Amino acid sequence: MFSIFGRSARMCDSWSRRELLTMGGLSLFGLGLPELLTQRAAAKPQRQSIRRDGFGSADSVILVFLQGSPSHIDLWDPKPEAPAEIRGEFKPIATSTPGLFVGEVLPMLAQQAKHFNLVRSIGVDPKGLRNHGAAIYMLMTGHDPRNFSPTGLAVPPSREDLPSVGAVVARYKPAEQGRFNNIAVGASVKEGREVGVGQGAGLLGGAYDPYTMYDDATKPLNPQGFALPADMSLERLQSRVDLKAIIETRTQSEAASFDAYYDTALSLIQSNRAVRAFRLQDEAAETRERYGKTQFGQSCLLARRLIEADTRFVQVTWPARSDDEPAPGPDGSWDTHRNNFPMLRDHRCPVFDQSLSALIEDMAARGLLEKTMVVAIGEFGRSPKIGSPTTNNVGPGGRDHWPECYSFLIAGGGVQPGAVYGESDRHGGWPKNDAVHPYDLIATIYHALGINPKSVYHDTLNRPRRLVQSGMPVLGLF
Repeated sequence: MFSIFGRSARMCDSWSRRELLTMGGLSLFGLGLPELLTQRAAAKPQRQSIRRDGFGSADSVILVFLQGSPSHIDLWDPKPEAPAEIRGEFKPIATSTPGLFVGEVLPMLAQQAKHFNLVRSIGVDPKGLRNHGAAIYMLMTGHDPRNFSPTGLAVPPSREDLPSVGAVVARYKPAEQGRFNNIAVGASVKEGREVGVGQGAGLLGGAYDPYTMYDDATKPLNPQGFALPADMSLERLQSRVDLKAIIETRTQSEAASFDAYYDTALSLIQSNRAVRAFRLQDEAAETRERYGKTQFGQSCLLARRLIEADTRFVQVTWPARSDDEPAPGPDGSWDTHRNNFPMLRDHRCPVFDQSLSALIEDMAARGLLEKTMVVAIGEFGRSPKIGSPTTNNVGPGGRDHWPECYSFLIAGGGVQPGAVYGESDRHGGWPKNDAVHPYDLIATIYHALGINPKSVYHDTLNRPRRLVQSGMPVLGLF
């Protein structure tokens, strides 16, 4: 087989089911992809001039999703004056931003604080839906999980879902031809038995679903759908594309417009820059070591390479399922209903601290942070009082789900660095000032990319739908 990597690429069943990059012989080029790409045509926006409020200040986004949800009090928002059952075992440490302190488990990120902003006042009244699935859906789509069970348990994703953030970005700010729009790496989002909660394009259609690469990035990656059969050269493929366009132009009055979409399909296959981003082995050994030879660390490095290749939206998902029992090792869960402190100190935070700090440091050094927004967030926080259950079984030394107030890191893309936005109360239980809703965060991402979060599209029943159910961009971040 011909490959732009210079070697054969093995086909696998998981890719044959993809709507966007299905190989299936030559179906990628001759049948499905151009029709799917046609759906991208509508409303390609004109480039906006950057305003002082941050509108259009970013070209791309990396969303680091910490499924399972780390404790905001122990990482981002230490409370040293609170009682022992609130403040926990960790002490605050100073950062490179004067007056800003984080938990002692993040020493490497503390040195990068000059590059990021911490928001300590995000939260939502869960209205009974305190489980991971409902919180993930809200964070990833900007809409209430009305189709979930009363307890907040997830349901299988479907085409009736509201679109994910990445899908909206792909639809309203598509990348240049021959570049990826929406890629998900690291791991799939899992809640209970359901896979892919809040990840697909839903009502927008399969053309905007993410291109997924969930292989272990510590090993050589082999992206599928970018190789041609042995008897097919790019020149021969181009001839077939041209012939098909001529036939359709003569038989359908509207078919001439399809040429552009065949060109897009072909350019993605031809683009060394886009696909070679997956060749992590091309990175210097010291760079790979700096990110950490873990699945999460190498996925963060892959995200940087994808941004360098002009990808519009990359989601890096923590490898453990949202509601897994925390276990030792680099890939375990953040869902610390018990043993919160040894799990964070010995397992979760060393990996997270090394990898995210490397990503921010590397992006800044390469000049990529200026136009790339990086957001690191879980679906909620953890309860202020240790070992006190709210709605779930909490064991010794554990913290429960806590959507009412938590924190997230945001950097680049026009955001003011070396700062803190918002404040939680003295126990980290509720926003004290400058409260931010998860929908406000999504609106902020769209705003920074030059997408109006109030934009409306129509669903399959021709009902108007807003990109974000409610909320406004957090202009104080810019």
